[in-house]
Amino acid sequence: MIKTINSWRGLMAVTVVLFHAGVDWMWNIAVTGVTFFFISSAFLLSMRHPFERLQARDCGRFVLAHALKLYPLHWLALAALIAITVLYHTSAVDWSAAGLSALLLQAWSPVHDVHYGLNPGAWYLSALFFCYAIYPFVSHWIGKWKLWAQLALIAVLVVTLGRILLPLDIPHREAVFVNPMSHVLDVVVGVTLFHIYRLLKVRFPRVGHGTATLIEVGALLLLALVIGINYMTTWLKPWEDVINWLLPQGAILVALAFLDGQEGIIGRILLWKPLQWLGSISFEVYVLQFVAFLLFNYMLTPVLGHFGWRVDNQLHWFALVVLIPLSWLVNRYFTRPLGACLRRLTDCR
Repeated sequence: MIKTINSWRGLMAVTVVLFHAGVDWMWNIAVTGVTFFFISSAFLLSMRHPFERLQARDCGRFVLAHALKLYPLHWLALAALIAITVLYHTSAVDWSAAGLSALLLQAWSPVHDVHYGLNPGAWYLSALFFCYAIYPFVSHWIGKWKLWAQLALIAVLVVTLGRILLPLDIPHREAVFVNPMSHVLDVVVGVTLFHIYRLLKVRFPRVGHGTATLIEVGALLLLALVIGINYMTTWLKPWEDVINWLLPQGAILVALAFLDGQEGIIGRILLWKPLQWLGSISFEVYVLQFVAFLLFNYMLTPVLGHFGWRVDNQLHWFALVVLIPLSWLVNRYFTRPLGACLRRLTDCR
């Protein structure tokens, strides 16, 4: 993982959490963060796993390895949410929806209460697993195309998805957006961005500190510009699920990767150790956010209220007090030991 990309993922994960916790004005930043998660995953996979040859055995191992990264933590979060729901009787458990979620198939359902279900954020894991499954094929076939052909395919996918989304109202747009097929576009964009990154590294192997800073600032200003346009006008709104966030987050991704080892001012800020630490637990932060919300609402809030500190309407900030330590504990005592165990088992085969 490139360190600055790691930190940016951590920051984007926090924006998603804050939006889900009630900070409505973070909608634009949060949805652009989800786009970054998808395209950066495909980009980093292209860097580490270029499928120059397509063999069933290699593809199977690749998909299995990435399934073992997703399912255990997802199951832990799902079990915790079911336990809290049953213990505090917050609502009845929809076991059919929970079953689909356990299999990471819930994002294929157009029904709101199914694809969001007990752990609303887990639709991302469902779509991400599909992206992992198709990545070897996209990498092998599309990764060998000329850049112009890759860009042409992206344009076709954007127009196609746009024609599907434009006439739909919000609930139906959401059902399309969470559907894994919509994120074929993100995988293709991630592979294409890696192609652009390689071309840039060949042509410009070194840049100065001032140039690096200008590149970083330019990429962030592009993101700020698109967010600002979305706030002040409505003409980009119909496309916000399609292309708005691909351009600025793609620019940030390529800039951070291109400047790896020769960062400007912003890159050096992203190398700050607390941000690196946040990035290292960003996956847990995302997956466990709704567990933290329930723990805050049903355990922490009553205790603080008993001592006269009313925080029941402050979920969006105080939930982080629960979520960040919880994510670290799960990363330290569950994700990392399990990962090490799985690697040992793999090495023994």
